[in-house]
Amino acid sequence: PACDVGLLELLFVKYKDPSDEASIGIDGLLSFCDDLGIAPDDVRMLVLCFNLGVKNSVRWTKQEFIQGLVRLGCDSIAKIKDRFHSMQADLIDPIRFKSFYSFAFDISRMDGQKVLDLQTALTLWRLIIADKFKHLDLWCEFLETEYKKSITKDTWMLTLDFGLVADDQLSNIDLESSAWPVVIDEFVEFARTRLSGKA
Repeated sequence: PACDVGLLELLFVKYKDPSDEASIGIDGLLSFCDDLGIAPDDVRMLVLCFNLGVKNSVRWTKQEFIQGLVRLGCDSIAKIKDRFHSMQADLIDPIRFKSFYSFAFDISRMDGQKVLDLQTALTLWRLIIADKFKHLDLWCEFLETEYKKSITKDTWMLTLDFGLVADDQLSNIDLESSAWPVVIDEFVEFARTRLSGKA
């Protein structure tokens, strides 16, 4: 859809950082969320960040904001609100979802960190893969009580793959010839014990 870049310029001016003409900072983003009627930690905000292609969740450049909204065909708050449903529907495609999932890790890391803080990872998993990983609660419990370390990108990506293939009792996971990382092997042993105790 055609976009009025002039309207986007005005929208940017409304939210831009008073001390930096070329970006929107945390205060502007909070105001933007208010206008959209969503909380900053709403999954829709993460989906919007992904669609805009922003590099930092708390500071968006003018270029990211305007070019991203032009791509989405949105030149008003009302149009952005209308696009939320289709942006989330796009994630039904497994390849698109995997890109979004990878993006969620990258944008949520602390500056300069290669790993993701465990609590941040747990929050994100509950937000974005609760419907894809039937053992998510057990996985989060295991990481909090047994593993207690930050999450690498490799572990992050393989958690999604694992969640998609693991069956109800984890009986289809072969630890003898496992290609999973050690943390997942250890989780399988932990979870099997818990699951058999419930049976």
